[in-house]
Amino acid sequence: MNRILSAILLLALPSASLAGPPPVRSEVVPAIPASAPVQTPPPQTVPQPQAQAASQPAQPKGLQIKKQQAKKPVRKEGLSDRQIVEHRVKQSVQRPVNAMSVESKTIYSYVPDAIYMIYAALNHVVDIQLQPGERLTGKIVAGDTFRWEVGTVEDGSGSNVTTHVLIKPKQAGIETNFLIVTDRHSYRLYAQSNDDFFIPTVGWAYSDEEMTAKSAQIRKEQQRLDGMVAAPAIIAANLNFKYKIKADKKYAWVPLRAFDDGSKTYIQMAPEMKSSEAPVLFIKDGKKLNLVNYRIKGDYFIVDRLFEEAEFRSGKKDKVRIIRQTPWFSSGERYTEPGKNGR
Repeated sequence: MNRILSAILLLALPSASLAGPPPVRSEVVPAIPASAPVQTPPPQTVPQPQAQAASQPAQPKGLQIKKQQAKKPVRKEGLSDRQIVEHRVKQSVQRPVNAMSVESKTIYSYVPDAIYMIYAALNHVVDIQLQPGERLTGKIVAGDTFRWEVGTVEDGSGSNVTTHVLIKPKQAGIETNFLIVTDRHSYRLYAQSNDDFFIPTVGWAYSDEEMTAKSAQIRKEQQRLDGMVAAPAIIAANLNFKYKIKADKKYAWVPLRAFDDGSKTYIQMAPEMKSSEAPVLFIKDGKKLNLVNYRIKGDYFIVDRLFEEAEFRSGKKDKVRIIRQTPWFSSGERYTEPGKNGR
C-alpha cells in the first residue's frame, strides 16, 4: 500500500522539480594547443562616475577662461558721466579772478568753446562789448528768456563800429546761459544774478589773432620795402630811359619800361605777371644768348650790369626783345650815333 501511495505522489509532482536545479550556462572556451603561448586578456577598466561628462567634446582652455570671465559681473569704476561733464565744464569756465581788467572792464582771453562767467545784479545792466567791426549773425540765444532781458546797441561807424550786448536780470538768485554768434567768433556765457554784485563791462582780448595780424602787417611792409627800387646812389640826371621793347605777341609778361642808372638795368613788369609764368632773362652776345644773373624786387627785374640787347623768353618760341637805343660805352671810347638799325 505504501508503495502504491509513493508512486502516486511521484506522478503528481512536476517534472521540473524532479530534474533538479537548472543547468548554468557557461561559454565554451576552445582548447588552446599546447604549442601556442598563453595570452592574458587586458584588465577591464572600471567606469568612473564622470565617464558620461568625459564623453562630451572638450573645449579649448581659452574658451573656458572667457566663459568664466563673462559670468562675472563687470563693475564700473571711476567717475560717472555727470561727474565727467561737470569737471570739463568747470575747467573751461573763465572767471573774473583770472581775467585782466582795465578800469571797470573785465577782459577775458578769447578761447574757442570756452565759457565766460557773467555776474549780474537786480536793477543793473551788464555791458558785453564785442570786437570792433564784429557783427551779429543772428539773434542772441538765452536759456531763460522770461526772467532775463537782452538787448543790443552799437557805437562808432564803419569798420570801427562796436556792438554792445546788454543783459539785465528781472530778479536775484537766478542763473542761465547765453550763446552769442558773430561773423568772427562764438561766445558762451554763464550768468548769475545777485542782489548787489555785478560786472559792469565785459570784453575780450584776442592775442592769437592780434599776433597773426601783426605778422601779416610786417610781411606786407617787408614786401613793400623789397619792391622799392630807389637807392641813395641813384641820381635822376644819370637815368637813361632810351630802351625799346619789341614783343612777338601780347603776353602778360611784356615789360612796361626799362631804364638804367649807368651801372644797373631796371626792367619794370606789369602786375599781371604775378599771376602768370615768369619769363627768363637772357643777354644777347652776337648771335648767342647767355643767361644773366638778376633778382626780382616787386615788379622789377634788376640786372647788375648794362647790356645792348636782352630777351625775355618763355618756352622756345615766346620772346620779348629789350634793346638799348643809346649804346653804352666805357670811358675813353667815342660816342657814336645809332645806325639805321637803331643801334
